[in-house]
Amino acid sequence: MRLKDVIVGLAMTGAGIGYLGMAAALPAKDGVDAATVPFVLAWMMIGLGLIELFGASRRQAAAGQAAEWGGALTVVLTLLLIAGFIVALRPLGFPIATALYLFLQFMVLAPRAGRPPVALYAGLAASVAAVIFATFRYGFDLLLPAGPLVAWLN
Repeated sequence: MRLKDVIVGLAMTGAGIGYLGMAAALPAKDGVDAATVPFVLAWMMIGLGLIELFGASRRQAAAGQAAEWGGALTVVLTLLLIAGFIVALRPLGFPIATALYLFLQFMVLAPRAGRPPVALYAGLAASVAAVIFATFRYGFDLLLPAGPLVAWLN
């Protein structure tokens, strides 16, 4: 059992429990409302943390030092991308900022062997961002920042 995996699992589970507590403070109505997505995300975080803890107890520390550095670089790049997404959200709007974030995150997480399918990643990122935006805006009736696209949305 690797200590890092246990720490990540405990941190994810703890963050999920904390997020669940914050989500419980949101005003709730019948059906789908502003508290629904935070509740779902909180339970997903708790579940992922427990899966990581279970996985940490089952796997052995077989990774070499090179894999550890590669993993650390991926984590740092992911954190930088999340920070960039937060900064870009207001000026670019949710659809554009999300598509950019997802595309760049796909590139970071793509296997190093071979050439990544850039067109596939771009199309997937744009499609997912559009579906999420439309779901929240028209399905849940919750406004996400539209940025420069606000002129075309009614």
